Amino acid sequence: MWLCLPALALAEDVVLFRCTAADGGLTVQNAPCPAGTQQRIQRFTAPASSAAPTAPSTAPVAAAVPASAPPAVAAGLLEHAPLPVLQAGDVQTSVEAEGTAILDSDVVRRQAQQQAEADAVAKQPLPEIYQCQGREGGGYLHEREPAPPHCVLMTVTGLGGTTPLNAAGCEVIRDTCEPVPEAQRCNSWQQRFRDARGRERFATPENAALATAERERLAGILADSDCPIP
Repeated sequence: MWLCLPALALAEDVVLFRCTAADGGLTVQNAPCPAGTQQRIQRFTAPASSAAPTAPSTAPVAAAVPASAPPAVAAGLLEHAPLPVLQAGDVQTSVEAEGTAILDSDVVRRQAQQQAEADAVAKQPLPEIYQCQGREGGGYLHEREPAPPHCVLMTVTGLGGTTPLNAAGCEVIRDTCEPVPEAQRCNSWQQRFRDARGRERFATPENAALATAERERLAGILADSDCPIP
């Protein structure tokens, strides 16, 4: 005598693959996504039929969800637990702390670079600076061209060959200046700053405020550029 027992209701694990093409088309299937698409795995448990199982069956294939489907429909089909990290071809899937994001590795790098560029403060190029040569042979840096004129004392001789007691004369000259090449401009501005910092340290009380203002002015020029303050 056969005793008929009701079949136990068994739970089946269903695995769905959500594939997003480059044009935004969305497909849900029960096989891994092809290479070149963004893939997200969804796992959930579906109760089996109460009838006694007769033969192993494969998980049902979900219908494709068109890109134009209403958000509510897509959300009902696709919203589940947080997703595992996986790879499908050259596509990388990552899970964020506050939700799920499907991110291609190249897209991640481009977005990070774009965000860094947007957050960075635009730097100004350093102004031109000039290397000048004095008449006596000494060199110095000057910010404007031409260099300011200066007076070189001359010997004054009277008509009789004697020098008058209160006679004086000078020759107004300008030193020769050449612009510093752009590749060396940062070093030149840093040297200007070091010189100004040294003058500030050894300034007399009556010149201290002026020396500090000059050092701060040069620090501002360097801070607005890619050239670090030494």
